[in-house]
Amino acid sequence: MDKKKVPETSFMDSRSEYADTENTAKMFTAKYIPEIAKLFHKAGENKGGRLNIEEFCEVMKDINGALDENVLTALHMMVDTNCKNTISLGELMDFQLKTNQLSESLNFKDKLFPQGMKIIPSNHHRAIIGMVFRPFEGQTNREQDNEENVRMYQKGQYISVSSDGLLTFWTNVFEKQLTIPLSNQENTGLYSKVKKIHVNDMVYIKELRQVAICTTERELTFYHCSEDIEQFAISYSLVVETNIVSAINYCSTGTKGVFSYGDIKGFLYVFISNNIQANGLFCRQAYEKIALKKYPTVYVSSLLKNPSKDFLCVKVSIFNEECTLIRFFPSLDMFAVCGRSSKAMVLSDFPKTSGRVSPNRIFTVAGNQEAFSCVECSPMVGQLVTGGVDGLLRVWFPHKNISCEDTLKGHVRPITHILYNQNDSVFISLSEDMNVRVWSEHSWLCVQSFRAHGMEHSRISSVCYNTCNNELVLANTDIGKCLGRGTDVFKNTITSHDKPLCSALYNSTFKQVVSVCQNGVVSVWDISTGRILMQFHATPEQRVGITAMSFDEAKRRLITASDDGKVRLWNFNNATELAVLPVNVPKDVTGIVCMNNRIFISSRNSNIIFDLDIEKNYHRFLTHDYLKDIISMDASGTLLITASSNGNIVAWNADTGEDLYWCNGTMSPQIQMAARIDHRQSVAKRRGRHRIPSCKQPTDWTDMKTWVKKSPLIICLKTREENMNTATLLTFSSGYINAWSVNSKGGIIAKFRAVPEKGSTITTMSTDASESLLLTGDNTGRICLWNIKEFGFKKQEDTGPFVDIDGWHVSLCPPPLLHSWRAHQSWVVSVTCDPTCKNIITAGLDCTVQLWTREGYCIGRFGRDEWEATQACPEMTAVQEEVEIVHTAEGKTFESPPSSPAPAPSPLPSKVPDFTDLYKMIDKLYFPKGDALLADLRKMRRKLPKWIKDINDAIKVLNRSDLALEDTIYWVPGGV
Repeated sequence: MDKKKVPETSFMDSRSEYADTENTAKMFTAKYIPEIAKLFHKAGENKGGRLNIEEFCEVMKDINGALDENVLTALHMMVDTNCKNTISLGELMDFQLKTNQLSESLNFKDKLFPQGMKIIPSNHHRAIIGMVFRPFEGQTNREQDNEENVRMYQKGQYISVSSDGLLTFWTNVFEKQLTIPLSNQENTGLYSKVKKIHVNDMVYIKELRQVAICTTERELTFYHCSEDIEQFAISYSLVVETNIVSAINYCSTGTKGVFSYGDIKGFLYVFISNNIQANGLFCRQAYEKIALKKYPTVYVSSLLKNPSKDFLCVKVSIFNEECTLIRFFPSLDMFAVCGRSSKAMVLSDFPKTSGRVSPNRIFTVAGNQEAFSCVECSPMVGQLVTGGVDGLLRVWFPHKNISCEDTLKGHVRPITHILYNQNDSVFISLSEDMNVRVWSEHSWLCVQSFRAHGMEHSRISSVCYNTCNNELVLANTDIGKCLGRGTDVFKNTITSHDKPLCSALYNSTFKQVVSVCQNGVVSVWDISTGRILMQFHATPEQRVGITAMSFDEAKRRLITASDDGKVRLWNFNNATELAVLPVNVPKDVTGIVCMNNRIFISSRNSNIIFDLDIEKNYHRFLTHDYLKDIISMDASGTLLITASSNGNIVAWNADTGEDLYWCNGTMSPQIQMAARIDHRQSVAKRRGRHRIPSCKQPTDWTDMKTWVKKSPLIICLKTREENMNTATLLTFSSGYINAWSVNSKGGIIAKFRAVPEKGSTITTMSTDASESLLLTGDNTGRICLWNIKEFGFKKQEDTGPFVDIDGWHVSLCPPPLLHSWRAHQSWVVSVTCDPTCKNIITAGLDCTVQLWTREGYCIGRFGRDEWEATQACPEMTAVQEEVEIVHTAEGKTFESPPSSPAPAPSPLPSKVPDFTDLYKMIDKLYFPKGDALLADLRKMRRKLPKWIKDINDAIKVLNRSDLALEDTIYWVPGGV
């Protein structure tokens, strides 16, 4: 879609007056608890310590007069969900505590890998030993959006090799391109007698576009790799005359290439090329041509005996066991080597000459523990991190091998891999318990932990961390890919929910968007920032299925009906379950309407309307022979209107349970009088006469598509006066929107074609608060905004066009189509707006909830983007479709006013001052927390010996015998 700039004036006139309600609750109930407690008891000493809104505002303003009264009112309403009109200090504290606990777990910005792991079947019978990423030439991800710190995804190839020698090329999205058996590449080896091979390790040499593979044969083979995978072939081989190679490593320091390998006897071989791009990895004069091979070979003994100024080859004795891991750290200019027993790690100096070099340091742990199965280096802080069989991570200084600096706990099984991401300053550790943990480099705190779900069948044998794209790839016989934050591709994959949406609502009281998906996950979003405020499961069992929801009349409580048959009431601001009604309703609820403290619930597979009493639990049912099922339901005043898939629409008196009218546009354009029969039955009577419909299996995405195709859909126009000349009901069926006068003498007043294409169908409708604008969403993802202020009124001056249906005149003049745009990739399940329709909220089966201006410009996607009221969203992707022609019922066409041009961007006014950023800055400067606090303490601890030494030196220079260390300790920088 084309990108358009959002006109800033069309977003919000001012920041939401309730935007800082949660911040107020957190800050003042935590900081001023003693004062609040005293004033609470003083103000409510004659009322049991309970305060109404006015008294609560006075108490809070006595503490801080700068608090906005609207914010305090909203806070009082959040705590007083059951509309008791008073709250106690205990209720306020409980609300604040639970809100803090739940909101802290929703800080997705701190999670490097917020999405789950995708499993790719590899069809390998043996474990994948090596996995490398080869970026394409000319591709770079250095370009990034400085405001969002998003870089371009770097395309390339993944190359994997299994232990039995099957090498596979994958695209960057892990589509298999080619599998090559290495045994067929004439790579039988100098000492090999059979073609069966066993691969031990693999590395990628990016400067030469080569893959180096070591096997149980005494030969290291280097293969040429390019974007043309058909050119994959052996370039040369390194013949090892002594022992079998067990581990290899390659690292580049600019122009210098450092290749190394370790063998089963504990020797380390280092090969250095000072200009690898120009001269290659080994000296060209050392290559030999063997008659039995089509590629050149070079012997290790020859390289050791004949060094040159551009090349260096060194053999180092490490220990008397097999080398299992080799890492070269350019920042330390050292090699770290781990052995099979994991009881020691050797740190060796960078070899400067071709002679033998003795190991520099041997790291061990008291008790001869197996603490060195893997190692990685932190170049920023100059420390080593090792992982052990005991499941502990240990932090070491390279020059201090007697004891570790810190011990990091979290894993319960042996640690197999440690990886480092310099872009995000984090370490990633993987254990045999399939637990992946992300550690902060500065504080050594675990900032994220998740399991490699789907790969539990065998031990992880290979790990590739593509730090260019922050993509973690795990492998055993299958491959698991986890794309992390940082790239444009990841940003585009972020959705608001993990499953398709069921519904989205807007709460004008708290200025919040509430959405629910087929996983039953309810999310609460701040419309002024796009940030998530709360998230909880509507069903304790976390069942998958359709979840319907609605607000109560006061918009304080959320009502949900899930596929477990339970109807629940929630305080959605802190995820407190307020009540569970003792009635089981069918699955696939199609409508929830709250009137006069009663809840009406309908479902698509039943003609029963559940009439539930919230307070007294006196529940009843409504049924009608004209209703095959109930697809849509709405209410206006005491009038409850239900629509069935057979086209029949029935209007009820919600108080008495009598059916008043019924209509069917395909049968007659007029309202039909119904027999005045009370169809309401009590729960006991219903259970005695009929069996309540049984629940079917949970509805999946495909079933929901079938469901939303059904019609008619209905919506009541509640602000209009009911009479025979005024339409108070809009219905959609067969591509047309009909405007009905729901009156004994009423009928269809007007109709128009509401979808441009055959086969398209409207799936959701809503209006603004004044009901002058109609919003529709269809199965193609399109949103339409219609001006219905003058639509649906029978007037004498109407000149047509008209259509005569059985002697009933119906206007065919369509309302003006103001704007139309594609909002989702598929079905729109909800479209709603704020009271003035300046901001439109849409939800779709593509798992996203999005915020738009009324002109069709995208402000952002909830869960992916964040925005402020004073600035436009960083990414605008809406397409404005100017629909010029609207079809009528007779097939004629009439011009509709085109979309109005977008206004020029201008700064948004802010009527309500926002000091959130200032509070955060002060808090950060004077009250460091979390990682920052621990980092400061560690720095102080390291500097403390130097400060004490400087103080003692100063005392000696001054020769002040009366001045002791205790007298000077107070001015140590940073305090002690």
